Amino acid sequence: MAEQQQLDPQLDDLSKLESPKETANELPVGWLILFWGLIVWGVWYAWAFTPGLGGWSQTQDLEGGGASMGTNVLATLAFTVIPATAAILLIAAQRRKGKKQA
Repeated sequence: MAEQQQLDPQLDDLSKLESPKETANELPVGWLILFWGLIVWGVWYAWAFTPGLGGWSQTQDLEGGGASMGTNVLATLAFTVIPATAAILLIAAQRRKGKKQA
């Protein structure tokens, strides 16, 4: 029983387990864009589809008083063109970075 109560000094020192070198790196630009983009989208979504904030109601959408066709097309383009452009730019940046290191 006495042997079980004695702690191994290597396991007791947390500074050896936590390496500050692993967490000292900056986040890639793509992750930052995703992070902030999701926050902005969440704020917009809460505003647009919360009845108390944006005035949205399901009955209004069903009666045709919701978003117009132009708004729907604009939203569809925004949610497809912007992420696709960001992905293409990130891929191009990674390729340029790879060529510089080689």
